[in-house]
Amino acid sequence: MSEALEADPGAPRRPGGERRGTGRPDWTPAFANPQGSERLAEYLDTFHRLTGIRSRLVIEADSGELTVHDSLGDPGRAEFTEMTWLVMPSVRIRLATSAASGEEDRKWLAVLRESASRLVASEVEGRFFASELGDRYAEIDLLTSVGETLGSVVHLERAAGRLLDRLSHVVAADCAAIWVPAEAEPLRRLAAGGPDAPDLMTEPAPDVREWVDRALRSQLPQVRPRRAHARAEDERTFLAVPLRHAALHGNTLPVGVLAARGREGRDTFSQADVNLAATVAAHLAAAIENDRLTRESLVQERMLVELELAHHLQMKLLPDLEDFAGMADVAARCEPADSVGGDFYHLFRLPGNRLGVMLGDVSSHGYSAGLIMALTMSAASITVRDREDPADVLQGIHHELVRKLESTEMYMTLCYAVVDPVGGRIRYANAGHPHAYRVNTREVKRLDALNPPLGIAEFDAYSQREVEWVKGRDMLLMFTDGISECLESDRLWSDEGLTSMAMESSGAAAQQVLDRVFELAAAPGGVAADDRTALVVK
Repeated sequence: MSEALEADPGAPRRPGGERRGTGRPDWTPAFANPQGSERLAEYLDTFHRLTGIRSRLVIEADSGELTVHDSLGDPGRAEFTEMTWLVMPSVRIRLATSAASGEEDRKWLAVLRESASRLVASEVEGRFFASELGDRYAEIDLLTSVGETLGSVVHLERAAGRLLDRLSHVVAADCAAIWVPAEAEPLRRLAAGGPDAPDLMTEPAPDVREWVDRALRSQLPQVRPRRAHARAEDERTFLAVPLRHAALHGNTLPVGVLAARGREGRDTFSQADVNLAATVAAHLAAAIENDRLTRESLVQERMLVELELAHHLQMKLLPDLEDFAGMADVAARCEPADSVGGDFYHLFRLPGNRLGVMLGDVSSHGYSAGLIMALTMSAASITVRDREDPADVLQGIHHELVRKLESTEMYMTLCYAVVDPVGGRIRYANAGHPHAYRVNTREVKRLDALNPPLGIAEFDAYSQREVEWVKGRDMLLMFTDGISECLESDRLWSDEGLTSMAMESSGAAAQQVLDRVFELAAAPGGVAADDRTALVVK
């Protein structure tokens, strides 16, 4: 059977009988399948057997003609008559029959004309509507598979590529791609699909880029018709549809652009193509935005895990108080405002049964302050081994940290005291720390700040002092600003509540005094604005 009337039967058609890319109705029957005209040929064979009238039936269309039946044989050997008539737009029938021998033959020919017209019309309409159903099924199948594809494939680029493959087939495009804004480059190709997807450039060509930018700026679909007299690479029709995501706050956020290039020979993309691409683009925009939020959530979760790990590591840097149980009654607690803080305390076993006690407060809190805190503890552990006097220890620590403090624009208050029960004294050096006291039942003695905080200025020599220490009577109490700021007082920076409590509780164990400190300095609402650290030595 001839294929003269077959006009690309696989090409998708528009709704309403418009072949995609042609812009005109197409009622051309597709006779590529021989079984498609079997009913008409069988009818003509039966008509010939019953009436003896020989005939030749030819269907003509714009794209060519097709002989469906021929029982005339050689028309030069017999007389015949020929009729031509239109059965529907762009489809006509040419019927040649042997000459009528009487009135009855003429009646049969009239029946043949009428029945052939109806059969051809039904054949054409059946082919058309079958093609339309096929097109609608392809579009519906594409839309119903969007959620399944995006939901079943973890890799977004892979899922988007599959959808672009199917979209290219339905809208008769040779390739399609998704372009999204990127930090390092104006546009980044997220995914591509279609028969010629590998040929689609990593960056859009200047003319393509123009239409992509238009869609991105205007947030409206853009269609470039085919330019018949342009250069070969510019001949294709082009479609650009913006990807937009409706955020929870009601605004529409631009996500990117879906771009498609029509197959060779296509004039333009129809409105139906634009609508279908826009529907797919809406689903892809939501998937891209969800993927972005998921990635951000994973980053935040990872950061929380890392901060929790950093918190545990920081707490492990603090000395184990059980190691000093034989030297003194010691209690201490450090509560960072964030996962990681800048407060710390440190204890050292020194020759002569002496105990080194250090408490520091970095000017900020959080990860940066935690890093300075760890560096300080490390520097202190090294410096205490090499230097005897508290003033020399502070000078050595400052020398090690001054560059770090300057680069981070931080400073640190630091108090270091050496408790000597045998010598009956405390020798201390204090760099700007206001909350250090020797307490007993008779008096409260502040261990005054003798130098500015570390990081403010560097001195050739730091100052130190001595105060009396009686074991069993005196208590060393140190705490940071986070404790003082939580105290209820009419005066700023008033520590009277804590020192009065310490005087009254001087006979209690160090842990009991420490617990009472945190009770008095409870954080409002249970959330402290700054790190809180306190240390008690008896």
